[in-house]
Amino acid sequence: MNGTRRSWSSRGSSGLIASALASAVACAALVAWSAAPAAAQAGGSGAAATGPLGPVLPVPYERAIETGTRSRTGAPGPKYWQNGADYDIRARVSPRDSLLSADERVVYHNRSPDTLKVVVFHLYQNLMSPWAARQGPSSPERATHGIVVERLVAQGHPVAVPDNMRGEPAGPHGARIQSTLMAVPLPRPLVPGDSAVFQVSWRFHIPGASAPRMGMQDPGTAQIAQWYPQIAVYDDVHGWDEQQYTGTGEFYLDYGRFRYSVTLPAGYIVGGTGTLQDPGAVLTAQERSALARASKTDEVVHVLTEDEFGAGTATRGAPGDALTWTFEADSVRDVAFSFGDHYRWDATRALVDSARGRYAAVNVFWRPGAPRFDQVAAMARSALETHSSLMVPYPYPQLTETEGGRGGMEYPMTVFVGAYPGLYREDEVTAHEIGHEWFPMLVGSNETRYGWQDEGLNTFDTFFATDAFLPDSLHGHGLEDSQNGYVNFVTHADEDLPMMSPANSFGVANSGYTVEAYDKPSAALWALRSILGDGAFRKAYRAYIRRWSYRHPTPYDFFQTFDDVTGRDLGWFWGPWFFGRGRLDQAVTKVEPSGGRVTVTVANRGRLYAPVDVTATLAGGGAVHWREPASVWFGGKTSVTTSHAASGTVTEVELDAAHDFPDIDRSNDSWTKG
Repeated sequence: MNGTRRSWSSRGSSGLIASALASAVACAALVAWSAAPAAAQAGGSGAAATGPLGPVLPVPYERAIETGTRSRTGAPGPKYWQNGADYDIRARVSPRDSLLSADERVVYHNRSPDTLKVVVFHLYQNLMSPWAARQGPSSPERATHGIVVERLVAQGHPVAVPDNMRGEPAGPHGARIQSTLMAVPLPRPLVPGDSAVFQVSWRFHIPGASAPRMGMQDPGTAQIAQWYPQIAVYDDVHGWDEQQYTGTGEFYLDYGRFRYSVTLPAGYIVGGTGTLQDPGAVLTAQERSALARASKTDEVVHVLTEDEFGAGTATRGAPGDALTWTFEADSVRDVAFSFGDHYRWDATRALVDSARGRYAAVNVFWRPGAPRFDQVAAMARSALETHSSLMVPYPYPQLTETEGGRGGMEYPMTVFVGAYPGLYREDEVTAHEIGHEWFPMLVGSNETRYGWQDEGLNTFDTFFATDAFLPDSLHGHGLEDSQNGYVNFVTHADEDLPMMSPANSFGVANSGYTVEAYDKPSAALWALRSILGDGAFRKAYRAYIRRWSYRHPTPYDFFQTFDDVTGRDLGWFWGPWFFGRGRLDQAVTKVEPSGGRVTVTVANRGRLYAPVDVTATLAGGGAVHWREPASVWFGGKTSVTTSHAASGTVTEVELDAAHDFPDIDRSNDSWTKG
């Protein structure tokens, strides 16, 4: 393991080996935790920890600390480095044929201390090929030929590419394609501080509406993502990211500058990542005037209505003309876009930085008849403002939401959201996808290795965003849904993997990925917020975001940042909640009201640590509330007794009355006077 990063920098590439490494790292951490002394697991005085989890820090991470790219405070180390790439992409789309063809020029910057002899590309569209390894059901509608690379030039030299996409080398010096990965040998080694230029031409048929995360939604509408050859991350912990895209886990990407253009027939509007460079070339004067109004009002402005579809009204140009839409974006990790010839277009603005009075533009594209989408512009504005106020201000100039697809998906400055009949569900998905603009678009974690670091944090953030637009939905839906989802799964399912398990390790049938990536981590974060208090939690949360904006944090950076900022050793929390399979089950076993006090005995029948939070209700009204810290369970205790003054007859005692913690059996959490 120690030599993995450097050895693969000078050799070929193998996605199979990388998948094995990802699983090995996770397993090593789990084994280390299970082998750690009880005192270390509990965070007791006997722990000889050098970090929040002591002996469970994996070898690659420890090595990064030793070399100075990471630190034991959770902040980037003094020698932190990060590679990047700048893209210039020119695409042409034929909606009639569902065909996209394109060319790109990529400048890859090697800021690492290593000499690279191979560069790895992601070919995400190969998920749609018949031979791809996919997690989830397959259907003929989804299958295409994947991405066809027609031309590849590296450092000015043509590189042969296999034409059957099955992984056979294209000659001794050719590229190798293995499912969704392509390894490109370099004619000249790329030394530290140098850059390499690649030119790629490719095409693919846009899959249908049942494809994951993108595709033709109808003959005139499409959401386009995972659409261009993209250089993989080479980082300071694991080296090349060679994890295959199988459909469940999402993406781990570097930051850079993007310029991309999309050529389509006149009458099609386009929106996505970045800022439109020449609105006058594609938009009508009426549309530009409407967008100018939207930038100055909190009202929703109708930029394009059903009566204005078609060339000459929806766009400039006459029928049969072609128009080119050009966008630019800086410091982003990806680009995606949508197009349609029957999209309505609403626009407004969101106040994302109240201290500076800075607004971001909000654009919503939706097809006539999509339920609830006439309210989505207001939902999107509310989500941007809420997320900005609770985390850090939204950093980008605009956000475009487009209707279509199943569920939702996120990319820098643009989100894809399906149409739902229910108001709460529409708002929840909108708020959730927009929340991803912080995790992982701003804070660029590795979603395939650690899905919770993206989905779990964002699910937690969504609780607040939906509650802002639909007050009192927090306990009726958001938090309660996550807690119930987690509790119901772990009490009935056999597959209960730890949260630190890689996304690709989850099965297809009855998979626990949703629970371990969304429900359990969001419930755990809510519990941690209750333990720390909102002020301390927010201070650490914002510090993590600021430290790792436009960078690549691991879970250990997250854990150690919280320890550092709060000044508390939270290893007792991180270990069981994130690395273990333990469950929380506290129970009231005895209540003794006597002499103006009430004494309560509580058993811990699970393996997770949480405070003993007690509410005693008094006859005639009123209640007393107190809390013992989670440390009362340290040292292996399974029962504690606590008491509090009670000036009256106690009629009921309840543990965790606010339901801040996901106890798996609430039937034993209360006592009522007989």
